[in-house]
Order: sequence, then structure tokens, then C-alpha cells
Amino acid sequence: MSDEKKIIYAENYKIDNGCLCEIRQTAKKVYERKLCNFTPWIVSEITVDDGVETSTRIRLAGIHASGHALPEIEIAAEELGTFNWLHKHWGIDCILETGSSVKDSIRYAIQTTATEADRQTVYTVTGWRKIHGQYHFLMPGDGEQTVSLAGKMQGYTMERCLKENDIGFLEDLLLKSPLAPPRILLTLLAFVFLTPLNHFLKLAGCEPKFVVFLTGKTGSRKSSLAALVLSFFGRFTGTELPLSFRDTLNSILHHTFALKDVLTCIDDFHPAGRQEETKLTASAQGIMRAYGDRSGRGRLRADASPMDARPPQGNTIITGEFPPDIGESGTARYFGLELHDGDINLGELTFYQHRAAEGVLQRCMYGYLEWLQKSFLRNDESVEDFVLLLKHDFEAKRTAFQKSGIHCHGRVPEAVALLQMGMDMLLEYLELEGELEKELCDEVKQRFQTLLYQLAAEQAESIIQDKPTRKFIRKFHALLESGKVCVLDKNRPCDFIPQSCVGYEDDEFFYLHSEVIHKEVRKLCDEQGESFTISQKSLQKMLAEEGFIETTSGQNTKQVRIGKKKMRLLCLRKNMVQQITDAA
Repeated sequence: MSDEKKIIYAENYKIDNGCLCEIRQTAKKVYERKLCNFTPWIVSEITVDDGVETSTRIRLAGIHASGHALPEIEIAAEELGTFNWLHKHWGIDCILETGSSVKDSIRYAIQTTATEADRQTVYTVTGWRKIHGQYHFLMPGDGEQTVSLAGKMQGYTMERCLKENDIGFLEDLLLKSPLAPPRILLTLLAFVFLTPLNHFLKLAGCEPKFVVFLTGKTGSRKSSLAALVLSFFGRFTGTELPLSFRDTLNSILHHTFALKDVLTCIDDFHPAGRQEETKLTASAQGIMRAYGDRSGRGRLRADASPMDARPPQGNTIITGEFPPDIGESGTARYFGLELHDGDINLGELTFYQHRAAEGVLQRCMYGYLEWLQKSFLRNDESVEDFVLLLKHDFEAKRTAFQKSGIHCHGRVPEAVALLQMGMDMLLEYLELEGELEKELCDEVKQRFQTLLYQLAAEQAESIIQDKPTRKFIRKFHALLESGKVCVLDKNRPCDFIPQSCVGYEDDEFFYLHSEVIHKEVRKLCDEQGESFTISQKSLQKMLAEEGFIETTSGQNTKQVRIGKKKMRLLCLRKNMVQQITDAA
């Protein structure tokens, strides 16, 4: 058959009537042994690079003795000699002969064909990679490198060209489009153009450690808007986003490692009931911590050796009708944007969706990446200078925000500084490669800073409201107002103590049985589907640190005389309780 000439085995193997045979020699004679009723060979050897480890896969082809071509298959290199793949992929009519050494002989024969096989590297990760001494941005659709992403990640792609009007299109989107309010649109664009800097921000020690949480009622077009900004990195729609809260947490985190230096979206935090709310909230907590800490879960191989961690390497937008109840620490790990009714201009949305489908946004991102490469990534020295520039810029912007007088969680100034850096880099690109004048760029920077500081102040307030101390006080007040618990007059003790009594009061303080009220607050939170996991001891410490309780001699409870008895109680200041409940 004509195809046999293309197969080159070692000299002690041959093809006879479409069957692979081995030529053996003993002291007395030379004889031929049939090994199998097909002829297999290696088409290519594939090195799979996932960004941490490499593995080898082999692509096999074959011809059955009947003359029909067997389908090309891909297997792990270590599976070759097991032949567990044979019946699965090529069927039961592909038969190995009997004999103890038959499998080894066929495996050896197959490997001898590797001299004619292609060699290629397949990357299963996106983003910046140093290849042959130069930085290259890996994406599916790359004309130079092979990048393969699984499943729903196949929406990621990039058109590697820049047409005449593309930069002007991007300038109009940034400066003139009524698509969405500036607080929403400018922040999302800053986040988009910050994301390809992640690799170098990590080298600078200031990798983004937050996500953007886009909330809005059903029908507010939040998923459509998220899909539109994701279209800088591929082809997406509001119903075809890469990840969702219906995926498992492990699946989500696995994909966020592969999506390096690109933006993704985890869609639709929308629990349908209490049980689902618990599950989705746990996923949200895991996602926030993964991005907020940029740390992967520790895992072991089968031989108990540790595997390299796989933390998220890109940035993400989360969409939902409301933020999850994940406490102060979780809330500090996202930057919130809220869509109101009518915020999205539907005509503009349709226009930009059509342009995205034509690849305009992908081309704009390609132009930006090319500009980064030629401006900052020419050689090792220029990369070092770029990393140092990012570090100093981050520190300067973070310090400027800290001096603004906005009191907030320590993560907020970092998020603000990084979003400003994303906007600055976008504007610098448009100024140097487009037609924006420096004066206009400076004006946009100042306007964006004002919007960002306003959003940060709102975020700071949201984080404060999620503090365990605030939640405890609000729930205690709700319990009092509803009559589920009561407090008695400290100065008029009575013999009858109601079962719902949790303490006493006077004009200045609530004197509370610490264990009892802590238990009642946790019970109320459980009934309302909210988390309240802080221990009684830790809660007391936080209340003392924030000045909500009166302490004595280093203890967070005090000896208080109630009638003829002395009790150790939590002394909660009434005026501060009033401040919290009035602000709620």
C-alpha cells in the first residue's frame, strides 16, 4: 500500500500484508513474528505547557490490515506501553498477538517512528511568556505559537492586526459613548487595560488582589456589559460567558489559573433558595480569597510530593443581583459597581456588540499589547525599568489616596491605585498611538480620579457596614425591637427574670450577658441566611478596639452590681449603638 512507504520502523521490523511484524534471529535461524494486525506510528510529539509544568503527549495514526485508516488519536506519553488506549480508540478489531514481550516490541517499534514525527509545543495558558528571549502574549489564534484552551474557554481569541480606524473607535468608546454612566464605563475600561499588566505588576510586588463586582437587578444588562468588555479578549455574549456560579469552585479556580493576563467573568451570583445561597456564598468566599491572596490550594501528587500552586493569574468581573454575605474581609476583596435601571443605553449596547462581533475590540487590545511590547519589553533592561516604573507609580498613587482623608480598609487604596494605573496606561497608548492630546488625557485622568475616589468612599462604607461589630450591634438592636430579647432596668432589679432577658440597661450602657447575646445574634443570622462566624472572644476584642464597650484592667467584661449580686457583663455604650442603628 502507498502509505507503507511513509512509515519508517527500525530495521528489525517490517510490514507484511498490513500487519506489523518483528524479525528475530537465533543461533540457528532467522524468523518473522507477527505482532499485531495493524501498523501504528507516531505523527507528532506534543509538549503541553500549562504555565507551571510540562507534560508530553503523543499523536498516533495507524492503518488496519484491512486497509482502512485508523483515526488519529492523542494519548499521554506514559500511556503508550500500556495499550489501554487501543480498544478505546481503535476498536476491538485491532488485535495484539499473544506473547509476553509483544507489547514491549510494539511499543519499541512505535517509538522508532518518532524520528519522522513533528515536534510542537502547545500552551494551555494565556498571557505574557518569554520565548526565545522575547516576551510574547499567548492567545488562541496566535500565528506563531499554539495555544489551546478547554471547554467554554474557547471563546478567547485575538485578531492580530490593527485596522485604520480601530484606535479612533477606542477613543470614542472612552470619551464620547453614552453606553453606560462614566463611573461604570471608565472603571471597566481601566480594569480591562490594567489586566495585561498583571505579569509585570506581580514582578513589581503589586499584583491586583481584588475583583470587580458588577451588581444590578435582573434585566439591567449587567451580563451583556460584562461580555462586551470581555470581548477585548475574545468573542463573548451575555449568555456565553466563560464561567458562572453554576460551575464548581474547583473548576472556576482551575480556569482562572489558565487565564493569565486576560479578563474573565464569573456570571450570575443569584441564589434561588437558602440551600443554594449557602453553596454559592461559599464559592464566592473562595473566589474572593483566591483573588485577594493570589494563592492556590496546596495539593499533593500520587507519590505525596507537593504540586506547585495554581492561583488566579488574570482579573475577573463577577456579576450578581446583590453582593454575597461574606463579611468585612470578603467585601474588602472586591470593588463594587452598581447598575441602576436605565443605566445602559440599549441602542449603544447593540452597536458595540456588533462591533465586538466583527473583532474590533480584539484588534484594539492587540494594538495595545504591541505598543506595550515595543515601548517597555524590548529587552531585559527595559523590562526591569518597566517593573520599577510600575512599582513607583503604584506606591505614589496609593499614597495620594491615603492622604485624601477617606478612611477605609487597607485594600481599597491598592485597588484605587491599580485602576488609575490601568486608565493611565490606556490614555498613554491613545496619546502616543492615536490622536488624543496630552491636555485631554490629563483632564480624563483627573475626572476618573474624582469618580474613583467617590466609588472608593462608597466601598469603604460598605466594608465598614460588614464589620462583625456593626453587624452584631444591628442584630442586637433588631432583637430588642422585635421583642425576641429584652433587657431589664439595672437600677430596678426584680425577682422575676424573663427567659428572653439578655442583660440590663441604664442611661449610658447595655449590660449584656456576653455568651447569651452572642448566641442569640448567631441564631438570628442563621435564620436570615447570613453568616456570623466570629467567636465570642474575638467579638469582644473587636468591640473593645473600636471603643464600643467599656473595659477594665485589660478585660473586656466588667464586674457590675445588679441588686445584691455582682455579675461580669459586657458594657455596651448606648450612644454608639444609637449611631450605628441610625446609620443603618
